[in-house]
Amino acid sequence: MNIIKDNPENSKAQPLESKTACIGTFDGMHLGHQELLLNAKKVGNGVYSAVTFSELPQITLQSEDFKLITSNIQKEKIFSLFDTTNLIYLDFSYIRNYTPHNFCELLANKYNINEIVIGEDFKFGKDRKGDASFLRKYFGNDNVVTVPTKLINKEKVSSTKIRELLSEGEVESASKLLGRPYSLDAKVVKGDGFGKELGFPTANLEIEKHIVPRVGVYAVRVYIENPRKDLIGMMNIGYRPTVSSNGELRVEVNIFDFDFDIYGTNLSLEIISLLREEKRFNGIDELKTQLLMDKQNSINKLK
Repeated sequence: MNIIKDNPENSKAQPLESKTACIGTFDGMHLGHQELLLNAKKVGNGVYSAVTFSELPQITLQSEDFKLITSNIQKEKIFSLFDTTNLIYLDFSYIRNYTPHNFCELLANKYNINEIVIGEDFKFGKDRKGDASFLRKYFGNDNVVTVPTKLINKEKVSSTKIRELLSEGEVESASKLLGRPYSLDAKVVKGDGFGKELGFPTANLEIEKHIVPRVGVYAVRVYIENPRKDLIGMMNIGYRPTVSSNGELRVEVNIFDFDFDIYGTNLSLEIISLLREEKRFNGIDELKTQLLMDKQNSINKLK
């Protein structure tokens, strides 16, 4: 897959081998987005481009702290799985004031794109004034394909719905809309070592970009890059009310049958299922008993 980071300062033509492109923010790369890629591949006879943004528009329009469902690295892996020929990253902060006409000119004149595949509710250009009708006027009726909204159990698959489910801890329902387990990237940082004293050593996680699901205990799959290891465990997102009262939210993962120093290591986690809510226990012994039950429940979920 050829990755192109558009340089808005350079308007020189860069014609692509395919004139077909699908366009979207691809926040989540969910089943609806995957349907878009499949249609673009079909329209382009196996050769097509995907046009998206290097950063989600919400980061510019709403907040720099706007959290991701899917990172660019994760997106690129999925684009590759769908045989995307070219992935074009546009700089939203630069083109946010483009009119619909300006945007179409960019696609046509710079990249020689004239076959467009979009979702039926796609909007673009300044104040979101561009739509499928505008694209048809610019590129011609036969050169614009709209893909119907993906429905699962009569419910629309959308990034907004996935965000809502994750915030409620409904990770299994979110994964059904994503077409894969919800995953996030994290860095292992120093903790206080209390988990090790309990017999459940944990890796304390720093998560900067991804949505963190609601407080609770989750069954997870853990992937360590160097050296490559595929492991399982349980993750706690919460305030540790039994052992701490400082009100700090922590994300910690206990990796089963694993006892190595991985401080500073980057992990990928697939969050499979919510095991239980966080609660305060009547002492350390009661907490240990519950953690043993959590471990077995996690193993059962991950089989």
